[in-house]
Amino acid sequence: MKVVFVGPSLGNDIGRQREIHSDVEFRAPAACGDILRAAEDGASAIGLVDGYFGDLPSVWHKEILYALEQGIAIGGGASMGALRAAECSPFGMVGIGGIYEDYASGALMDDEAVALVHGPAEMNWTPLSIPWVDFQPTMEKMHSEGHMTAREWQRMLMTGRVLHFSERTYPRVIRECAFENEQRGRALLQAIRQGRIERKRADALAVLDWLAADTSVAQRTDWNFMATSHWEMLRSEVIANRLQPAL
Repeated sequence: MKVVFVGPSLGNDIGRQREIHSDVEFRAPAACGDILRAAEDGASAIGLVDGYFGDLPSVWHKEILYALEQGIAIGGGASMGALRAAECSPFGMVGIGGIYEDYASGALMDDEAVALVHGPAEMNWTPLSIPWVDFQPTMEKMHSEGHMTAREWQRMLMTGRVLHFSERTYPRVIRECAFENEQRGRALLQAIRQGRIERKRADALAVLDWLAADTSVAQRTDWNFMATSHWEMLRSEVIANRLQPAL
């Protein structure tokens, strides 16, 4: 069984990707215990794309190490997957995509660069804000292709950077920039919508391609998993929840 944890990085494309990757079990963005739960469910390979932080406890590094120790292949990219892969690649987790490479190299250091707000499962976790890893390259593209002047580019970048990730949308940034007239703002917004870059989506698709490949096998290096009291508590809770009868 192959499992992927994905949500807003694919958004409304999740349904189509489920059809394309019919041998992969799609699960909601991961929170603490979900990787362990997939391992206990018998997963042979796990792709981590999206994960919670803040409102719910985030995926523990320890559960990733446990799955690797069990011989389960784990790859990550795009969002929480890129963060955890940059941290756990020395132990055998596979990093996938450009965002992972940026974190691994130190070109990206801020976790907030991949953060966004999104709708619920019923809305396919539709993104409601723009992560910095998509916003910044989109602005660079708009400038390099001549859609905005150097001054407009700088204003857009600065405004987008100071906004909280939950408030960063293209219309909001344009509104905050207060361009000379509304017509100019509308022209910029149209150009952005037609040519925007979506790095998170591209990397999420790369994780699915990795899962689909026959090469998605465990790459555990030489280390030993050490169980702690906190780990045993988490595992006991996950196992207990799996054994509870459905209502």
